[in-house]
Amino acid sequence: MTRSREPPYRAWLEVDLGALSRNARRVAEHVAPARFVPMVKADAYGLGAIEVARVLDRLEPYALGVATPPEGAELRRGGIERRIVVFAPSAAAEISQLLEARLECAALSLASLAKLEAGARAGCTRMAVHLEVDTGMGRAGLPVADAGAWSPEVASILSRGGASLASVFTHFHSAGTDPAATRLQLARLRRAASTLEEAGVEVPFLHAANSDAVMADPQYHLGLVRPGIYLYGGRRGTGAGGALADPESVARVRARVLEVRDLAPGSTVSYGATYTTGDVERLATLGIGYADGLPWRLSNRGQALIHGVRVPIRGGVCMDVTSVDVSGVSGVEAADVATLLGRDGREEVALADFAETAGTIEYEVLTAIGRRLPRHYVGGPADAADGSR
Repeated sequence: MTRSREPPYRAWLEVDLGALSRNARRVAEHVAPARFVPMVKADAYGLGAIEVARVLDRLEPYALGVATPPEGAELRRGGIERRIVVFAPSAAAEISQLLEARLECAALSLASLAKLEAGARAGCTRMAVHLEVDTGMGRAGLPVADAGAWSPEVASILSRGGASLASVFTHFHSAGTDPAATRLQLARLRRAASTLEEAGVEVPFLHAANSDAVMADPQYHLGLVRPGIYLYGGRRGTGAGGALADPESVARVRARVLEVRDLAPGSTVSYGATYTTGDVERLATLGIGYADGLPWRLSNRGQALIHGVRVPIRGGVCMDVTSVDVSGVSGVEAADVATLLGRDGREEVALADFAETAGTIEYEVLTAIGRRLPRHYVGGPADAADGSR
């Protein structure tokens, strides 16, 4: 990383928009002729929804996926005109926001479908809805075993004119680990769609594939796919026979060295004195802590990269600072840059490894990166533009 391109922050999240675009293009080409619906919920997994959506929008996805109406409304305010689908349950009070922002919405029950239809009709408009079928996730959706009973009810609600069916979908619960269960869920979804069609409901699209399913088997692609973590550099090595290459790293967490100090043997480090030096050790204090999203569980376990060299975290991760041992790295001084997540030279702290060391999952690592860290965009049209949110 060239010093002239480093932003003037104590710590920041660097987002490679070029890598993001290449990951998304790889998915789009892999699943064709199916269309893709990139998930940009949770502020695009913590990387900045508007900036990420603008990059993905250039690839002409079928739609963009969010979890809540406010997330969709934010994209509209950011100038995104493409279809936006809200996939999480929406309260009746949010229907006006759905309509105002021209959002499509998932219907997770007969009651929610009826509320969406009635709200749209009362607003003298028509809302595109996406009907969820519960094929085994167990958290929401029309139960697949009762498709014969609810399919005529769906047809009746749609006939009232306030809602049109855009798709029928489900969520795979173990696409990356249990092929047999995933195939069973797919078969259940197809049966539910057939039952709907027998009741006179036209089903434009079926979809179920998350990132794991996109990589696992083309039979899961159907008409649409919903990639998420793969776009942002996660779930490496889970593809089937290399059919879809590992994603490029997108997120890099950087922090500056605030201070370098030599500690005598027997010195203790950080709260709780959980680390004691065995010899003279040189420690660098980094301007990042758990308030920025660096997991406390990396205390005495995690690593950083400084001058392209791996260095261990010593002592507990604090709210605002973290100490690393730079005894084996020459020339470290204040204002140097450490990489907690991502690549520095030939070394990399990969997202999957970071998550494993912290005892969590890749999704949580990204979405937990604090808003105190400015987002710094490189590698794309927004190169060197800093997010101030």
